[in-house]
Amino acid sequence: MLLSVIVPVRNEISHISKSFESIILSTALIESEIFFVDGQSNDGTFQWLNEAVKKHKRCKLRVNQGKFVSFGFNSVFHETKGQYVSRLDGHTIYPKTYFSDALDILKNKDIDVVGGPANHVGCSWRGISIANCMMTTFGVGNSKFRISKKEAFVDTVPFPIYKRSVLDEVGLYDEELIKNQDDELNYRCKANGYQIFMSPRLMTNYMVRENLADLCKQYYLYGFYKPLVFKKVNYGSRLYHYLPSIHSLFTLIAIGALYFNAYSLLYLLCYLFFDLLFSIKESKSFKTTIYCMLIYPCIHYSYGLGFIKGYFSIIKDSYKYFLKRSRTKDEEF
Repeated sequence: MLLSVIVPVRNEISHISKSFESIILSTALIESEIFFVDGQSNDGTFQWLNEAVKKHKRCKLRVNQGKFVSFGFNSVFHETKGQYVSRLDGHTIYPKTYFSDALDILKNKDIDVVGGPANHVGCSWRGISIANCMMTTFGVGNSKFRISKKEAFVDTVPFPIYKRSVLDEVGLYDEELIKNQDDELNYRCKANGYQIFMSPRLMTNYMVRENLADLCKQYYLYGFYKPLVFKKVNYGSRLYHYLPSIHSLFTLIAIGALYFNAYSLLYLLCYLFFDLLFSIKESKSFKTTIYCMLIYPCIHYSYGLGFIKGYFSIIKDSYKYFLKRSRTKDEEF
């Protein structure tokens, strides 16, 4: 078997049909097997997939008892037989040549993992606005797979294709992570000397959240689990990962000191200026400009506050562990 594709999904009924079709087309000419792993969906995704896989012998449907991506991928990995293994999702559309191009790139002995940039797509005017903001440096910093379309060796990619030998050595997803599991695994690959390559030939269409509430939840969880990733893997930490949390703290301080310090007002006005500037740049109407001005703070403060809480959760857990170890040593003494 040349290629194994694992697709953990949960509540993807809005996008699963198009995503499923694109996965079937992109693997049509390749010796492959496809595992769809449903995380106990309650919106009809499992029932839809149950009928769809019956039409394709290469497809199998499994139930993910752990619900989340890391559990789903790990639970079926032992069933796979491919020389190459890929992790996809059910809210992304993949180009027809996704895997043929990926396997061609992986013939290069200096490349161990490959993926492509994600073109962010929305279904409504709100979704389109969110997608546009998520592909700007002001919105997401130096996240190359969101803002760059150039070939490059990178720290991480979405929807990666791994040489199986890489996963055999570094291991699978860390099941403690609900978000950022791709980053942690890819950072682990880099820390072990493996090279990750991003190619625009593998550009996907990623369907974004369609409202601010879901966007805030997404970025809060991204922020919350990022410090845990850095704790687990001594690789990948960059300044731009910390900027939203620093900005969130400065904002809280500025609001608290607004009455006493004119610089506080200046800081807030500067942020508002850049928020307006980038919102106008990504908008085509007054309505979308105002909406974009809400999107950027949602991304920044959700991620930043999540990061702060995640960081202090690690400190709290470390302190509890220290106390436990101290008590154990006292008892032994």
